[in-house]
Amino acid sequence: MRYTKTFLSVASFFSLLGGHVLAADLAPAAFPERAPYMPVENASGWYLRGDVAYNFSSTVNAHVDYPSGTTPSEYELKRGFSPFIGVGYQFNDYLRADATVGYSQRDSNYYETTTKLWEAMANAYVDLGNYYGITPYVGGGIGFANVNYDYQGPVDARLSSGSTNRFEWALMAGIAVDITPRLKLDLGYRYADIGGKDLYRDGDVTIRDDGVKTHQIRAGVRFNTW
Repeated sequence: MRYTKTFLSVASFFSLLGGHVLAADLAPAAFPERAPYMPVENASGWYLRGDVAYNFSSTVNAHVDYPSGTTPSEYELKRGFSPFIGVGYQFNDYLRADATVGYSQRDSNYYETTTKLWEAMANAYVDLGNYYGITPYVGGGIGFANVNYDYQGPVDARLSSGSTNRFEWALMAGIAVDITPRLKLDLGYRYADIGGKDLYRDGDVTIRDDGVKTHQIRAGVRFNTW
């Protein structure tokens, strides 16, 4: 009888202990609090830009038409720098557009001719993703150029200071480097093609240039203002 009571006491103790252990095992696990949700702001807004272009190759093709035939010629504008300024808008992470104005004045290797170019362009770009702060892009633009030849050659005085407005198109490619959240360094290449125009016509004689084709290396900054 004494052994029976002892056995029951021991069984009751282990039963009670097992209940506490089981209760502890079934307690819900404690999870860390979730961080508050922070919305991601899209890369959009207005920006200002300024660039300096180095014109390393600019070709002008021209010809003189006579009743007896055509005399073609080709000359190069000397290398030089061109400033550009503009304003644009970033629509989203991949698409942006801007309007730019630029100017250059360069001599040529054809007699004593100075060429002055004013360019007004509307451009669109596709940004190809941001990789460790670097965004490659491609783009294209259309616009107008005012071409002024100050010609000192032996043909006709009416060619001097002749100013013409032409259609222009361009293709661009480059990279943008994040300097600060609002400031980017823009490095790129640009090909521009300015259309041709008749410069002088007198009876059966016509002098025409077939356009200006320019290759540029560009460096500038873009600053998001709004």
